[in-house]
Amino acid sequence: MKKGIGIKFKVALAAVFFMGLLTTAIAGIGYKLYYDSVMKSYTDYTKTVLEYAYRASVKYDFGDMIAARDMPEQYEQFRAELNTVKDSSEIEYLYAVYFEDMDDRNSLHYAINAKTQAELSTGKSLSEIYTYMGRPCEAGAFHEDTLMILWDAVKSGSHETGILEGYSDGYGHMLNGYRVVFDRHDHPVGLICVEIDISRIHVELNRYLRMVILTASLFTVIILLIYLLNTHHFLTRPIERIAESSDAFVKKMQSHAEPEELVYDAVPIRSGGELRLLADNVQSLANGVASYMVDLRNATAESERIGTELELATKIQASMLPHIFPPYPDRHEFDIFATMEPAREVGGDFYDFFLIDDDHLCIVMADVSGKGIPAALFMMISKTILQSCAMLGNSAAEILTKTNEALCSNNQVQMFVTVWLGILEISTGMLTCANAGHEYPVLKRTGGVFELYKDKHSFPVGGMEGIRYKEYTLRLNPGDKLFLYTDGVPEATNAKLEMLGIARMTEALNTQLDASPQKLLSNVRGAVRSFVQDAEQFDDLTMLCIEYLGN
Repeated sequence: MKKGIGIKFKVALAAVFFMGLLTTAIAGIGYKLYYDSVMKSYTDYTKTVLEYAYRASVKYDFGDMIAARDMPEQYEQFRAELNTVKDSSEIEYLYAVYFEDMDDRNSLHYAINAKTQAELSTGKSLSEIYTYMGRPCEAGAFHEDTLMILWDAVKSGSHETGILEGYSDGYGHMLNGYRVVFDRHDHPVGLICVEIDISRIHVELNRYLRMVILTASLFTVIILLIYLLNTHHFLTRPIERIAESSDAFVKKMQSHAEPEELVYDAVPIRSGGELRLLADNVQSLANGVASYMVDLRNATAESERIGTELELATKIQASMLPHIFPPYPDRHEFDIFATMEPAREVGGDFYDFFLIDDDHLCIVMADVSGKGIPAALFMMISKTILQSCAMLGNSAAEILTKTNEALCSNNQVQMFVTVWLGILEISTGMLTCANAGHEYPVLKRTGGVFELYKDKHSFPVGGMEGIRYKEYTLRLNPGDKLFLYTDGVPEATNAKLEMLGIARMTEALNTQLDASPQKLLSNVRGAVRSFVQDAEQFDDLTMLCIEYLGN
């Protein structure tokens, strides 16, 4: 057998995989929590700065300035206060914008901006540093999505503070806070915006992520080594030893070793729990298999002995029935043929025919209750008694009466036998018959067809003491045929649990009316085989046919 991947490698691979998942989960959760925490602090800070700037805009009526597109004296005072706000905070940009045409979102103009003292100390003129009311915003200064959000905020007159996070090649990662500015008539006229550079957040997050991954990986390696060492000592090595012992045991079995050589090398397990239970169960199973092999060998020998005896019993039973045909080559007044196929090795059905004297032929068709060896033994006893009573010259009714008395005298097994018995006077064709609970015979007259002959039934032989059997007579003319059978023929069952029945049996007999008794029985057997097909035979199949030819 091809050896697959070992359990040690599988355990190590699973440990690495799951520890990797754990490390990834820890890093991912840590990254998310850290990012959310930092972003919340930056968002809160942006809102605070924006609140200061908005209050200053209300103080200086900046909304009226935007509405009038005017820069009065207090315009520069407002800018100075914005400069103070920016100078005292960590923001990148603080400015105000408006839409020149509210129907055109691309008409965004600057209203004012703020600068820190450091930015004002560059030596540039104020016109270069500041933006003034009415200066159009640069093309591409705002992303299209951001522009749409700002436009919707002014058009809707929102009083809420908005926060946007975005990225551009010119400005990098920025956090943009905005709030709508209103004039004295509470009309939305523009927006105050605050922008904070959050690029450093990503730098810090990446540094944090690398630290987490490095630390988690180090702990993963340490934990993995400890885990694998413990797993090897307490799990994989004991399992490997169990596998080695069981494999050696199986190889002994496959090499057809004697049952006494099937010894399992027990694996000592110091730890308790499921592993010890597994080792004990495997050992118990192996010992059970060894014991079973011993029992199987003995049972096989016993089965072979019983099989030999049953085969011998089959031959003995077959030899007790007339089996040489034609049985009387020098007698031309009749033609007779019979068959018996037991459902098991031996059966309870039997047929018989024998000459009582030169002018009388006794014919018997019988079916013992039960199956197998008990029925076969009872069948042999019944056959012997019937033949003995018949040879004493008794009539058909007397033969059954005396046989019933003999069987009932010591019938401890409570078995019985149905019998059809007839004595043919060969010279005249007169047939004296008696039926002890057996199937109806099937009779064909010369020029006619096979038909069921419903004779009178008596109680089966061996079933009850004191029974007096009655008989009747039939005259057979030359060319007449009589067919006898047991219930195994009409009750032959197919896979659908359907029975062959009397009608199909009679139809098989009538397919060749002029056929010999042997051919007629062959036709019936063929019909049974065709009907039953692969279904198991449950009952004995016994048939006999005699054709009276006359002198």
